[in-house]
Amino acid sequence: MTFIDHLDQIEDTRKDINKSYELTDIFFLTMAAVLSGASGWKDINVFGNAKLDWLRQTRPFAAGIPTRHSIGRIIRTISAEVLMECFAVWINPQREQNGKEHVAFDGKTVRGSGHNRHVDAIHLMGAMVVDSGVMLYQTTSEGKKNEIKTLQSMLETLPVKGKIISADAMHCQTETAALAQRKGADYMLQVKDNQKNLKENMAAYFHKMRRDEPEHIKDNQFTELDGDHGRIVQRQYTVLAVNAWIAGIENWEGAKHIVEVVRTHQQEGQPDKAQTTYYLTSMGNNVQEIAKIIRGHWQIESYHWVLDVTFREDESLIYAEDGAKNMALFKRMLINLLKAHPLKDSIAGKRHRSAWDDDFRTQVLFG
Repeated sequence: MTFIDHLDQIEDTRKDINKSYELTDIFFLTMAAVLSGASGWKDINVFGNAKLDWLRQTRPFAAGIPTRHSIGRIIRTISAEVLMECFAVWINPQREQNGKEHVAFDGKTVRGSGHNRHVDAIHLMGAMVVDSGVMLYQTTSEGKKNEIKTLQSMLETLPVKGKIISADAMHCQTETAALAQRKGADYMLQVKDNQKNLKENMAAYFHKMRRDEPEHIKDNQFTELDGDHGRIVQRQYTVLAVNAWIAGIENWEGAKHIVEVVRTHQQEGQPDKAQTTYYLTSMGNNVQEIAKIIRGHWQIESYHWVLDVTFREDESLIYAEDGAKNMALFKRMLINLLKAHPLKDSIAGKRHRSAWDDDFRTQVLFG
């Protein structure tokens, strides 16, 4: 079943007098237009009038293309939560799971959705399957400060049993670690100054072990190199089992290992720059697997970069309540569809091709 078929099952709660345009027609129009480069209601209207013959190969569009104001009004009538549920039902069968699935959590503010001082920009919390790059779930958070409770609520809702979840330092919370364990998931949490005592104790313990047991350090270390254009980055991962020497470690349910990552940036003609970060995890002591999870977490940052650079999300001026949330969700659905298309090209390249090539656009939307 295609995603358009799933959209057709969403209940139309509009009054009969407002149903001149089929709800699924407008969903299909919006997705096709945004896939082809549209960024607002006017663009969607222009695309619809230009591509009406192509649109009618799939849907009736008996009343033609609505005005830009009507498009926005119709999209806003649908609850973002209902649309997300539809998305979740569609995406789960598409996922291919190989081994223990890594799900990365991160928040993003859609800056253009704010309107002067009267409407705050929406802040979205997403969960992404790292290996496939598929956005699994998205929900609204009441600003960045409320991300912690939002992530914990997502853990309560999502089926994370048997998975590895990762999040940035804001989410290094004893409650989050305990919840992940109760839900049957392993966790990888970055430790920064919001857990200052834990961070300082971890750093001190690594120093102690280097002094007292250097061979043990070497046996639990992994180093990788990458770089281009005269720039080299070395990452050295060191994993140690948790120890009662680390004050307060007993408060972290399921914690098994602490991780130190030293990133050294080398640029020709410049002094080396080194940065050390720390992580707490319930995973086992496979240092290469731990390195993969830490490195993989930042794929969700790359995903957000695609939204900003390719889909110009931060420049979108759609700000009215569920209109902004639904448009943000459509863009994430489209990235999933673009990733799934087998053509070897970037997301931006596939999107350009969708704008120019009707057949390719059909392939992306319907598989």
